[in-house]
Amino acid sequence: MPEEQKGMELDELLDPDELRLLEAEAAKRGMTSAELAKLGIQQELTRRTRPKAMSGTIQAFRKW
Repeated sequence: MPEEQKGMELDELLDPDELRLLEAEAAKRGMTSAELAKLGIQQELTRRTRPKAMSGTIQAFRKW
């Protein structure tokens, strides 16, 4: 099996209550629990790595 295919299963990572909630939400959205978990991870990575807006006012450069 290629290295990319190795990993942990959701039932190894979540307790039974969390797994039931994930499966219920995935069923509501019409996707598998693995797809929903992947989507959540991607959204969190995007949120954490998005550049932050600079605070303050941008002022024009003045030549003396």
